Amino acid sequence: MMGTGEVSVRPIGRLSTGETISAVELSNEYMQVTLLDLGASLWTLKPQGHASARGITLAHNDPLSYAANPPYLGCTVGPLANRVGKSAFVLDGQRYDLTPNEGAHHLHGGPTGFSHRVWGVEPGHQATEVVFRLHRSDGDGGYPGNLDVAVTWTLERNCLRFAWSASADKATPVSITNHTYWNLSGSGTIEDHLLRVDAEAFVEIDGDLIPRGALVPSSGSVFDLANLTRVGDAIERVGFGGIDHCYALVPDGRIELREPGSGLSLVMETSLPGLQVYTGHQLDASPEQGGFQPMAGLCLETQFFPDAVNNPSYPSPLVGPEELVHHWTTYTFNGIRPTGLN
Repeated sequence: MMGTGEVSVRPIGRLSTGETISAVELSNEYMQVTLLDLGASLWTLKPQGHASARGITLAHNDPLSYAANPPYLGCTVGPLANRVGKSAFVLDGQRYDLTPNEGAHHLHGGPTGFSHRVWGVEPGHQATEVVFRLHRSDGDGGYPGNLDVAVTWTLERNCLRFAWSASADKATPVSITNHTYWNLSGSGTIEDHLLRVDAEAFVEIDGDLIPRGALVPSSGSVFDLANLTRVGDAIERVGFGGIDHCYALVPDGRIELREPGSGLSLVMETSLPGLQVYTGHQLDASPEQGGFQPMAGLCLETQFFPDAVNNPSYPSPLVGPEELVHHWTTYTFNGIRPTGLN
């Protein structure tokens, strides 16, 4: 049986460009979810009855901070999530140079990526659903093609669904993800959280976090997360000060995150082939980083593999001309006691 719920939209600020920022709230008996049209961002998620007033996502207090948002708190990133090596790729014999924003490389769509845009907002088809829409012009950021993107957030009972679709008038790469930092306790770090990832391999990377091309079997390696593993132990085992690696998921695989203290857990499923696990170790407690300390949150970013445009052996992120591509990720929360129940 579907639960009841509601959607509300309210203006909450204005950018220096004159654009108005709005918050969109989806709520039901299980949780209250607040989204922003700036970056199609997941601002806050507050489970009913949770001990933390701020909820279980890392968020800037000021919504205007999402205009820059160096750590990408909660935002939708694209056209290409993750990194493009040397900020360039070749498609149909033509080289496309993208704007570098991480040394020589291109990260999360660059300085004019989707996370920095104010999206259009419209009601969805369900009672607790909203659709964000964005148009990117041919050549914007160096990317080919006029591209139309829709991101749909749907709340049904204890499940939040993030879905995206894309169409273009010429071939262009698209890999969109949501960059929420999760902390199921609502405070402290995520080191005592337990994580499980149904993966068969991980993407081998160099010192700049650019893929070397190989997929390395994860079973039995220091990156093995096939069983519930304390995040702090996984970080220590990997030995890089933190994890920032993409896992190749098994078909129909799941991702599970548990917080033993609260009893809250998150189970994720997705249509996408990869999951970037980022332990938030580069957070530095500065105001630009939301004031959050290292490992205050864990990112679980479903996506195509990083730099897939330069690795033909990876699943292709290309959207063909006049093709409509859909992908989705669900976040199911267990351990919430819904309101209205005895």
